[in-house]
Amino acid sequence: MPLLTDAPDAARPLLRPDTTWRRIGADALAPPAAAAWRAFGGDGAPWVGPLDGGERLLIVRDEAPASQFGLMQDLLAAGGALPDGLACMALTGSRFRGQRGRGWTALRGNLHLSVHLAVDLEAAASQVPLALLPAVATARAIEAASGGRLRPRTKWVNDLLLDGRKVAGVLTATQLHAGRVRHALLGIGVNLARAPELPPSPRVPRPGCLAAFDDGWDDDGAWTRLLPPLLREIDAGRAALEAGDGASLFAAYRERAAFLGRVATIWPVDEVPDPEAVRPLARGRVLELLPDLSLRLEGVAEPVRTGRMTLDDTP
Repeated sequence: MPLLTDAPDAARPLLRPDTTWRRIGADALAPPAAAAWRAFGGDGAPWVGPLDGGERLLIVRDEAPASQFGLMQDLLAAGGALPDGLACMALTGSRFRGQRGRGWTALRGNLHLSVHLAVDLEAAASQVPLALLPAVATARAIEAASGGRLRPRTKWVNDLLLDGRKVAGVLTATQLHAGRVRHALLGIGVNLARAPELPPSPRVPRPGCLAAFDDGWDDDGAWTRLLPPLLREIDAGRAALEAGDGASLFAAYRERAAFLGRVATIWPVDEVPDPEAVRPLARGRVLELLPDLSLRLEGVAEPVRTGRMTLDDTP
């Protein structure tokens, strides 16, 4: 399937070598591609080219009018269809949402990716590794694309850190039928060239970007260097799941854990008007990450299964 875009200059590095763009009307596309282009805000004739290194459909929008992850969720909930492997990349956009609907900034030069996987996986065995897949794939892709100079660490459960700064956040949503996962959506945001300016919060890591640690990422085209290895790592993680090897994703996530052995406080996840009045759910040194993603904390009798983590000591 092709690469469709309204930003041909920006997306040119993703084309197969020695190929060029064509511009055709959406009605001339194959039906799945035409439907996806319209569903994700394509309101004109796209530029079409052969994607280098894969057969998936990739849509690159210069400015997404809404969260592509949310649009995928809404379309599936309404009984619609999405191509297997569909990847949507927004160079910038508005109304983007992260964990539990929290808004976030989509800055040009960063990576804002949503991927749909049509799968058939036993739900009980796959829900945890599916939740870890985008974090592991993103960490591995950053390591590969930086030549090993950057090695992000995972923060329970959905963040990637470099030197204590949040450089990426991920989401997973699944659709189940008769005890099996039929659709998985992955949402991945990586601060490559720019870190968003956010008000300081005692419970949210300070934002960072890859360019602050490696100046090779300091340009608006940085996403074209991370996207190909990221898609390959997503496909590798999917293959592991389909082979029944979800344990390898858990091991890769745990290996990169920034929180093991450190003192952490776990806070309620809900936003409240007066954060200073909120009492923590638990506090203690993190002894272990259990296979269901709960935490064993020193001095805490029961495993901690939900909450927002802050790390209270230095590594």
